[in-house]
Amino acid sequence: MARATDGYAPHPYIGGRTAVLRALAAWRTEWPGTPRVVVLTGDPGSGRSHLLTGFLMLCDPEYRKRLPLGDLDPSTVPPELPAPAVPGAAGLTAAQVVWLLADHFGLEAEDVSGVFTELAALTGPVTVVVPDVDRAGPVRTTDEPARLTREVLKPLAAIETVRLLTDMPRRLAEEFTVDLPADSVQIIDLDAPQWADPQGLVLQAAALLNPQLNATPLPFITDPPARRSLTEAIGRRAGTSPLIVELAVQSILTSPDTVAPYDESLLPSSIGQALDLHARRLGADPHTLRRLLAPLALAEGDGVPVDIWARLVNALAGKDMSEVVADSSALAGPFIQSPHPDADGSTHTLLRLLHPAIADEIRAGLPSVRAAQTQIAMALLEAVPEQDWSKAAPYVRDHIAGHTLEAGLLPQLLTDPGLFVHADPVPLRAAIEAVPPEELGAPARTYLRTAPLMTRTQAPAALRAALLETAFVEDGLPEYAAAIHGLGLGTE
Repeated sequence: MARATDGYAPHPYIGGRTAVLRALAAWRTEWPGTPRVVVLTGDPGSGRSHLLTGFLMLCDPEYRKRLPLGDLDPSTVPPELPAPAVPGAAGLTAAQVVWLLADHFGLEAEDVSGVFTELAALTGPVTVVVPDVDRAGPVRTTDEPARLTREVLKPLAAIETVRLLTDMPRRLAEEFTVDLPADSVQIIDLDAPQWADPQGLVLQAAALLNPQLNATPLPFITDPPARRSLTEAIGRRAGTSPLIVELAVQSILTSPDTVAPYDESLLPSSIGQALDLHARRLGADPHTLRRLLAPLALAEGDGVPVDIWARLVNALAGKDMSEVVADSSALAGPFIQSPHPDADGSTHTLLRLLHPAIADEIRAGLPSVRAAQTQIAMALLEAVPEQDWSKAAPYVRDHIAGHTLEAGLLPQLLTDPGLFVHADPVPLRAAIEAVPPEELGAPARTYLRTAPLMTRTQAPAALRAALLETAFVEDGLPEYAAAIHGLGLGTE
């Protein structure tokens, strides 16, 4: 294991950030004078989530056993304590995060406000870590991160017995901390000189180019001085962004014969440059790479199935891109996470971008996000067999609402009883709630009235059909009740 400059080994997962780890360890230890609330922030790609994950390894009694604690700087290692509550926000609504807290502490509150009341009544300090605030919400465009900050994190921080650690974008960090006493909160901006870790970026690049992990027998990998020169250049160009380091190295490893280690102009200093330089390194048009990644930048949920991704690439390009998609592994590979199974255990392969900041870059370059989402929505609707939602692919069924919301077409979709019954009620409810009430028709209003029963109990399709059939009768919409009855789901 590489040694840090102070003689201690770096954290094996984080590889640096000693100053931040010391501050977090002091927070976890509850040293006198340390703030109750700590907020990690920084630019997209600054490594907030990665850092928080690595710190939580030190806070988990079981995971600590796998770490070489004796080799680490003692000031970065908190004492062994019970694991904190960690209601991860990624993909969840604000209310779902609250109920995760309630479950962790065994609270019996009947509503969200009751959870905060019962938390305040617990004896002794309560430690809570809320990661991935920027990824909150089952529908990306509903600004659930802001709602989570206002409706969950602010009330949590107001409870004097709660010790809270979270990470969020700067715009939310400023709003979150504005009303907190100065001595009770600390903002750690990972891009600020006090907390930035340029040497850590060099160590990260060196770890990714480790000759023991890479079989490519080229000088910039096997020759220590050449490797050191390249890693230092990558770190300089990356500024304060671990993501840019990762993208730079992955691009180099994808096409190692094109590398000129001493030409820093071929190394990226932004995500946009990482995309364009990589495409040019492979002799491709940067616009082609962005076309390949655009459906993933506009995606909802955990990822897009490969077959649907190919369909959406064609839809956005307005032409057949099948050959490009088939040969895209080297071009798109550094920017896409390794395929992983569907959450429902099926054999479909899902793809998603390596980091949300890549999606931000791709979306910013589109002529019109709304127009692109319209093209995607139309392609997804065409993929529903016989317009029967029970036969639709899970991605199409559960995420069409998110795409049509951003396209401005969702109200037109909310007249289909089959969609109401078969779509996952959590993202569908979130999307409908984001539509101005005056734009919703009577069926959508009935759905919203019934949705809490379906989302809280995770009701299966048959039960959703029964609940909605009854609700449509109560609301004077017998034709919708009959249509749902005609789906023939029965009850379970």
